[in-house]
Amino acid sequence: MRTAKRLLAVALALLLLAGCGQQAEPAAPAASAAPEPEQAEETRLEGWLFPWDGQRYYTSENAVCDTADMSVRPISLTMGPWEHLTGYPVTDGKFLYYSTSDTQYMPDLSEQVWRCNPDGSGAEMIWKSETGGKGVLENTCLSSRVTDVTRMVAFAQQDAVWFFYRGENLFSSPEVYRCGVEETVASRVEYPDPLPCGIFTGEMNGQPVFCGLRNEDREYFFWLLDLTTGETCELFTLPDTTGYLSLIQDGMLYFQDQESASLYEVDLSSGKQRLVWQQEEKTAVASWVQFVWDGYALLENTSLPMLACSLDLADGSITEATLRGRYTNSGEEYVLHALAPLGDCYVVECRSHSGTRAGMSQTGEPQQERYYWRDYALIKKEDYWNNVPEYRYFTWADGRCILPAGIVLRPLLCYNRGQKTT
Repeated sequence: MRTAKRLLAVALALLLLAGCGQQAEPAAPAASAAPEPEQAEETRLEGWLFPWDGQRYYTSENAVCDTADMSVRPISLTMGPWEHLTGYPVTDGKFLYYSTSDTQYMPDLSEQVWRCNPDGSGAEMIWKSETGGKGVLENTCLSSRVTDVTRMVAFAQQDAVWFFYRGENLFSSPEVYRCGVEETVASRVEYPDPLPCGIFTGEMNGQPVFCGLRNEDREYFFWLLDLTTGETCELFTLPDTTGYLSLIQDGMLYFQDQESASLYEVDLSSGKQRLVWQQEEKTAVASWVQFVWDGYALLENTSLPMLACSLDLADGSITEATLRGRYTNSGEEYVLHALAPLGDCYVVECRSHSGTRAGMSQTGEPQQERYYWRDYALIKKEDYWNNVPEYRYFTWADGRCILPAGIVLRPLLCYNRGQKTT
């Protein structure tokens, strides 16, 4: 059981993108070659929700990159006095959805789901778990990086949003909750038949896919849920010895053998499986998929983090990935990861900063605390996969900048603790 949990935790971690950045000079001029991304549509997004729409990207530090004016602005998320974020925001283009919990301080309390406007205003709690509940809200990391934050798992239709609550292991069945866009409280959806066991692991045709474990057969099974009718359909099975899994949002399952690191692709609509790539020589140092987008995958070496390559999923060819970001305090570099698709561009982190500021401990004593913030840019998708360092930079709307000593002029306010909720 411990092995199964570990393998499926990895499966959930490898779900799409990753976050890093690209090296840039301290002064970030706009690159004229980079195009404007497409603007957001007026209608609400449907299907699996992510931290981006056609115009905005909500970062892991509670700021929003907006292509309308190429700005980055901090947003403030409402929550109770003892609550902390468990699922960072996702958006349907009209609302943000995020989850919080007070279990960090008092284990017998609850989890909450919130809905607010795109700028963080107008927050309202639409769901709260029973006090002392033994389940967990479905949240997931969108990359394989251990530093990636968890995002709330939510699905949208034009008239409602759906989310999931389950037990703490693979043998629990998910509970499904629905909240209409004109409603203020989510209610549990009762289906005619019980749902199979499983945890959320991706999307196919706008519907959620879950992965369960049959202990007697020692296999994982992937199944599709129709949110409206409750009908389920088993899609594919894998032996529980498979080590590294990823289901992306278009119904394609990618998994890597835990010994050889060979990458396989499965079309879940047909069950057709093919070998995409395998390492030329057996080695103790393997390369693992970080994310899959637009017909390519980014692979990184687990022991040599600066060794990365892009993989063409069509023909299995690989190219060294040379784009880099920089930690301004240390001068060290990191592999550039695509964070979000906006039109024909990706959002990337070009620099990562850290500083110190005055804070307060839980006992009310003053203390110095360390915090981090990042610079973001757009890069054309084709430039990203071809290692062309052409960027268009976002500018912090509050005018923050980095001093020679590495001290940030303005602090970053991520969210409001202690704001009253009713």
